[in-house]
Amino acid sequence: MSESGVVVSVHDDQAIVEMEASKECEACGACRYTSTGRMVTPVRNSLDARVGDTVKIDIEPEMVVTAALIVYILPIALFFAGYAIFMWLGGVAGLSGETPGVIGGFVFLVVSFFAVRAVDQSAGVSRRYEPKMYEISRK
Repeated sequence: MSESGVVVSVHDDQAIVEMEASKECEACGACRYTSTGRMVTPVRNSLDARVGDTVKIDIEPEMVVTAALIVYILPIALFFAGYAIFMWLGGVAGLSGETPGVIGGFVFLVVSFFAVRAVDQSAGVSRRYEPKMYEISRK
């Protein structure tokens, strides 16, 4: 996905880019919104952009899909895995009903939130999921 925006601030090797929200970008959630409804996102300032410069940024579609899978599918998958495992353990322990499965599902759901947070923190360190600046128009 490619977007263009204006650099509103620069700190060390990072530029904050403000842009209009396109339809593709609106549902992603990777960017933050300002009080005026415009999106802002940090981008590695690889082109030495200055405040007021217009830049084009890109995030690889594979990264968007991978991030969506981690954020949306992992918790659901772990919920059902926890349900199945705890239902089996409940049967082994001689418990009847779905209570063990429901408890297990929610335990695994909570674990998934910590897993998503850990992946988010490691992704921030690796810069793998960050948008990349690829074109600049000087002010």
